[in-house]
Amino acid sequence: MRPFLYLLLLITLLTYSCKNTAPAEKEQQGQMEYAAYFAIAETNAPVKALTIKNTWSGNAREDHYLLVPRDCTRLLSNNNYAIPYPIKSAVCMSTTHLAYLTALGKADCVKGISGTQFVYNQAARERIAKREIVDIGNETLPNYELIISLKPDVVFAYGISGNNNSYIEKLQQFGIKVLTIGDYLESNPLGKMEYLKLFGELTGKRAEADSVFTENKTAYNTVKEKIALEIKERPKVKVLINAPYKGIWYIPGGENYTALLIQDAGGEILGAKEEEIQSAQLSFENVYHLALQADVWLHPNAINTLKELEQENPLFKNIQALQNGKVYNNNLRNTPQGGSDFWETGVVEPHIILKDLATILHPELFVDSTALEYYRQLK
Repeated sequence: MRPFLYLLLLITLLTYSCKNTAPAEKEQQGQMEYAAYFAIAETNAPVKALTIKNTWSGNAREDHYLLVPRDCTRLLSNNNYAIPYPIKSAVCMSTTHLAYLTALGKADCVKGISGTQFVYNQAARERIAKREIVDIGNETLPNYELIISLKPDVVFAYGISGNNNSYIEKLQQFGIKVLTIGDYLESNPLGKMEYLKLFGELTGKRAEADSVFTENKTAYNTVKEKIALEIKERPKVKVLINAPYKGIWYIPGGENYTALLIQDAGGEILGAKEEEIQSAQLSFENVYHLALQADVWLHPNAINTLKELEQENPLFKNIQALQNGKVYNNNLRNTPQGGSDFWETGVVEPHIILKDLATILHPELFVDSTALEYYRQLK
């Protein structure tokens, strides 16, 4: 029997063991519209099956969870994969988790975060200053005692392929429920935003999550379709991405999250390999001859001014995009410690990021556009 079918059968049986519940309807796989790494069974049963595609463990397995009403104590006890909802307290190993909860008005349930210095959200920073949110360390060295003392309903975690992810199992050994989330693996900007639905289920805010998702998706597709219509007879804007780091120039593949945003904005990344997601590691020489063709330069590492960029390498002065002042970085909303709201709130606002990129690449189409919200032009 397939794992998902087994879970649905289990739900149907266990539903009767909790008070005031109804039996599950016929199985619906609950695949998301854009997200590729999670699915929620769409039934009328209060106990729901959640599947997370786990690609970081090295064997591409599926992890199966049950989302269980928090008053169903019998099902929740002694089951690491039964997550209570609506959650009242949580620990976030990524600031993106905070962003999803904030978008649903449920950030108050966050009691701990990994790397509080990287949090951009101002309301959360105020709570951090008051010790209402504490720093629990990072995935390589979490403060287990502190996490246990917080008594969270769940720790929102993630695993990275090739890294030591033993902290996940260790937390489970301490009786802490851990939900591994692969939102960072999603290439489609709308797929990354779709994790709102998962957090909606966990917080009892699924209807609100669906509403926010639909509204932002519509806004995203409206900009995308306008660009496609207006430039269909014109070549795409040539984009130089990133800058060398320790002698290596990282160029994202054509199916990468950043590449897809730029494609939807009517641009193309120079040197990007089609149908690739991972970034290619290229030498300066391999990218430089392409860079000379660039109309726009985006994300030049941590550079803040054109002068800094010129000082990085004298050859940069030959790049047309720099000569024309067409260099933009996505660090308008950064913390002094290096936190980036582009990678925090931006995950639930891809329509705003797309509008920024569209305004940069096609200013003639967006002359009435307001100021950029995530990007800034280097001076």
